[in-house]
Amino acid sequence: MADRADVVQKPQSGAEFESAGDDLSGSPIAQDGFDRKIVKTAELGIRAEDVRRGSERVQEVAARFGGTIISSQTYRSGNSVYADLVISVPSGEFEQTLEELRGLGDEITTDTISGEDVTEEYVDLQSRERNLLAAEQTLLGLYDRADDVQDALSIQRELTDVRGQIEQVQGRIKYLDQRSDFSEISLSIRPVASPPKPPPAWDPALVVARAWTASVAVFQTLATAILSTLVFGWWLVPVLIAGSWWLRRRLRRSSFVPPEA
Repeated sequence: MADRADVVQKPQSGAEFESAGDDLSGSPIAQDGFDRKIVKTAELGIRAEDVRRGSERVQEVAARFGGTIISSQTYRSGNSVYADLVISVPSGEFEQTLEELRGLGDEITTDTISGEDVTEEYVDLQSRERNLLAAEQTLLGLYDRADDVQDALSIQRELTDVRGQIEQVQGRIKYLDQRSDFSEISLSIRPVASPPKPPPAWDPALVVARAWTASVAVFQTLATAILSTLVFGWWLVPVLIAGSWWLRRRLRRSSFVPPEA
């Protein structure tokens, strides 16, 4: 019983089940440095005279290169129309699609490209998947040869755990495949900025408004100075009162004439 329990625990170390035929050097990705898993993304901002028409042309470009529109939003703010789109295109058409999208605008405001190399993670996931599948096959063999219910239940728990890890790894592999096979482009379309209207040569209303603003500013400055002086100089009041009282007493003494004997 103890020997069988030891065998059941061995699948926890998946590396022991990797066969000689699964050497990473035989992997196409490991052999060929050009076949790498790169997740590409781009952010592009353009200005266009007709934003709605520009949005329609973006959809045409995406369809022409085998891509699709993941999300699209066209909205109005004030008197202007704006559009935000997210496009997914095959990675092989990524650069050419970007070039076409750049040509849709009258002005490019944002142009950012980024890439993440996930080749190492992808190879590790493939190796882990092989190890887990081998572990699962070993557990299935042990399950078929189990002599009692306790052994069968123990092996079944191990199988459930290994199967969960396999599905998690396969899900991640599928996600990296999709992200590397298709690239995302986030595109924002903004209206062309209108030039500001030149001010008139002479505007009486503007002159009055400026004069009124200047007079209010002068009044505020004077009021601030007076109020600041009054508030800051409160301690001078007792001094002035005491000085005035002392000065009056002194004047009284100097003007007092004693009566003649």
